[in-house]
Amino acid sequence: MRIKGAFSHAKTGSRIIQLTVVALFFMLIFSLLSIWITKGNFSDIKALKLAQFFQSLGLFVIPPFILAYLWSKQPLAYLRINRNPSGEYVLFAVIIMLVAIPAINLLGELNHAIPFPDSLSWLENYLIDMEKRAEDLTIRMLNVDSVGGLLVNIGLIAIIPAVGEELFFRGIIQQVLQTNLKSHAAVWITAIIFSTIHFQFYGFIPRMLMGAFLGYLLVWTKNMWVPIIAHFANNAVAVLFYYFKGEGSTFDIDNIGKSDTYLIGIVSLIAVLLLIYLFRKRQI
Repeated sequence: MRIKGAFSHAKTGSRIIQLTVVALFFMLIFSLLSIWITKGNFSDIKALKLAQFFQSLGLFVIPPFILAYLWSKQPLAYLRINRNPSGEYVLFAVIIMLVAIPAINLLGELNHAIPFPDSLSWLENYLIDMEKRAEDLTIRMLNVDSVGGLLVNIGLIAIIPAVGEELFFRGIIQQVLQTNLKSHAAVWITAIIFSTIHFQFYGFIPRMLMGAFLGYLLVWTKNMWVPIIAHFANNAVAVLFYYFKGEGSTFDIDNIGKSDTYLIGIVSLIAVLLLIYLFRKRQI
């Protein structure tokens, strides 16, 4: 039996089952591999980065290629990575992602202000604690003082998530959903899944909107490299900021658009909407 394209006629339900099985299988294998290599010592930041590397490969990077190989005789074309992207589209997408940083921060602050009823105060406290631990871990991973550490972070925090998450969410999940749903529904359902799987409630809304934008980039350009590069730009900004941030500096890129600078966030949001409009207008 020829494996390549063997399940090209599989229905949506069957593909969702295959997706789940393949993703869970490789996540388990690579998680066990990371535990074996690091000996389970995740208190050490180097071991933690190594574990994240293997888990990202197992969950996001490898499954899309396996599934695309099973579902199409042209797997690279299925994933939309077989053609070079338009330089103009890439430039527009990157500019939009950079301009959106204050808007993302503002939306994150509004997301954080969503009230919980008193009966769910335990859940609110749990989410706040989980968010704080995730933030502390991220800062620990970002704080490096060597060029080698910077390059590792660019690979681990910017390149691998950009490639893996876009292939997994937009390349696989969104395209599977799009076979039975309209593009808008597929984009937004994928964006909700994308945000949910990060397990950060107080960043759910901005991450969902960012996921939707990346999804539309794929729909509009029909080229996966455009959302991949846009995703990379968003992540790389944080990596580079924390590397070049001066000792004792109180300036934080994550606070632009929040609180006293909310007007910058509003201007950023308006500018992003205008840029998206211009982006679409140039394509029509």
